[in-house]
Amino acid sequence: MTAIQAFKSPLHQMTQSTPTCLWNDSAAIQELEYSISHGAVGATCNPVIVVGVLQKEMAAWKDRIQALISEMPEATEEQIGWRLVEEISIKGAKLLESAFAEHRGRNGRLSIQTDPRLYRSTRAILDQVKHFNSLAPNMIVKIPVTRAGIPAIEEATYQGISINATVSFTLPQAIAVAEAVERGLRRREAEGKDLSRMDRSAP
Repeated sequence: MTAIQAFKSPLHQMTQSTPTCLWNDSAAIQELEYSISHGAVGATCNPVIVVGVLQKEMAAWKDRIQALISEMPEATEEQIGWRLVEEISIKGAKLLESAFAEHRGRNGRLSIQTDPRLYRSTRAILDQVKHFNSLAPNMIVKIPVTRAGIPAIEEATYQGISINATVSFTLPQAIAVAEAVERGLRRREAEGKDLSRMDRSAP
């Protein structure tokens, strides 16, 4: 048997024979299970992705949506939608737990995006970041690189929350993220708090 025949696919060969870390740009369960079986070590979720998940997996979620409507009789469609974002993210995070343990927190995470409409409020961003971080031990939370997002990145890092800087398009933004993370880490380290299981990334 040749070396290439030992791999399930070119994707599997890539993840097993190169330094590439494969993250699935979806939290659709079937897609994520396939990706993990081919070496994926992460995934992402946001409202747009959830729409795609429901288009593909509505049969699996229809009963849960109806249950949420019953459980939350005064909820808006928006509130129910965000609950779905959370629940789909939790399921994805569960699938990644073994990778999270294997990589000691450096991979095996579900990246969940904060509400982009909060981009002007540090407090609102941070409140949602803390809530999303509490959903699973292997969450990593996307924070927008806006004027309000930068201090949220520093504070979240200080509080021990793994973050993922998003909407970062320029060099000054990337530098601002790096400096905010560094400030958060220094504050945390100065108080003797653990840094070993934190992950910071900015795709």
